[in-house]
Amino acid sequence: MKKARLFTLAILLAAAAGPLQAQSFLAGIGVDFVRHDRAFLDLRAAYLKPINPDVELTLGGSFAIVTEKKDGRVEPDFFIPLDGGVIFLFPVNETFAYQFGLGVTVQFLLQNPNRFYAGPYLGLGVRFGVHPYMEWYIEGRQDLIFGEPEWIDTSTRLSTGVVFKL
Repeated sequence: MKKARLFTLAILLAAAAGPLQAQSFLAGIGVDFVRHDRAFLDLRAAYLKPINPDVELTLGGSFAIVTEKKDGRVEPDFFIPLDGGVIFLFPVNETFAYQFGLGVTVQFLLQNPNRFYAGPYLGLGVRFGVHPYMEWYIEGRQDLIFGEPEWIDTSTRLSTGVVFKL
């Protein structure tokens, strides 16, 4: 009976992975200036799906942290943005392309008190081909975020990393 359940689960997972064909994955590191009052160290990952030549759908997120000493103890604050959008590539040659992206971001700032933000983002960057299956990227993003306490604010994200093309 357990083997039948495992076999069924394996088939369901394989069927769910079908849309992941011809994809790319992005891994990066950077800095987030949330509301421009502190700099968070950011680790980023995203799934990129080509939807047309030189157009990619992106779904991803980041985990960012900043620490502060309070009363002799180190206290962390966490920032978790989740993003979905479209990236337009403008190739100059086979190994260099400009990129322009836009989309929606949902952001969780875990501190005391916790905050939630949401809004659109706009990104600009470049990609350098360093291997047939790898590109190095540099990107800057500007977020227009809505949420307490100011209700309208901005944040900036700068990152670099690798796009793994499969």
